[in-house]
Amino acid sequence: MKVLKETEYHRVLPVLIENSRRCPTFAYSVAENIIPGIVYADDQIQPRTVLIGTRNGVYFFAGNECNPTFNDAFFALYKQHTRESARFTLFSATGNWDRVIYNLLKEEIIQMKRSSFEYNPRNYPVKKKQLLSGFTIREISQKTIEMSSSFNESYYDQYWNGIPNFLKYGFGFCVINNDREVVSECTSIFTSQSFVEIDIVTQSQYTGKSFAFILGMSFIDKCLEKRLTPRWDCDVENISSIKLAAKLGFVNPVEYSIFVRK
Repeated sequence: MKVLKETEYHRVLPVLIENSRRCPTFAYSVAENIIPGIVYADDQIQPRTVLIGTRNGVYFFAGNECNPTFNDAFFALYKQHTRESARFTLFSATGNWDRVIYNLLKEEIIQMKRSSFEYNPRNYPVKKKQLLSGFTIREISQKTIEMSSSFNESYYDQYWNGIPNFLKYGFGFCVINNDREVVSECTSIFTSQSFVEIDIVTQSQYTGKSFAFILGMSFIDKCLEKRLTPRWDCDVENISSIKLAAKLGFVNPVEYSIFVRK
């Protein structure tokens, strides 16, 4: 298992594209040097098996799973994370990878299912909902991040390596009330040169006011303006997220697995 140089990260893109429906956006973000991370491959010139990781301990396995030397090296990496008590979340590209991961880690991990949706512009709602009186929409900025209790500085440090990097490559929208409180937000948790993954949150006392739907439409409009494809992933049990995805034009969910340490 070789660690690629940042200038070599792009060489794993063909493997990611082969698994595009189940490839998380963060893997593209790292491979395209948008966020910092690390890329392992079985070969520096023509990678066939790849492991891509972010700085906060989220990984994606893809490519040829019949690669015992690479898989054994991954097991050693996992054990190092265990000793350091570091976060470890592993996204799997295929059912075959699910079996390899489980056989390697067995009782040490928990397997969970997520759904990845496709955006279909034909299903995009034609009619926009009006924002309630007393609320305004703003594009996410340094100022709104400082006002937020959810997508705050800590959030962008974790997923973007800091607010400046988010403001350079990402975008989002929020709803603010008359008391200058951020009550709902829709942001890009990860962005690549082709995709943007959506993350939405609404303060509990403000649910049921269509804020998430309104922000989702603003976000998708911005994606299309930038010629980027919006992406929606969520846990298979997250019914409210699945319903909102359908309302915004996301269809054809495909399931994939993630693994977390017990």
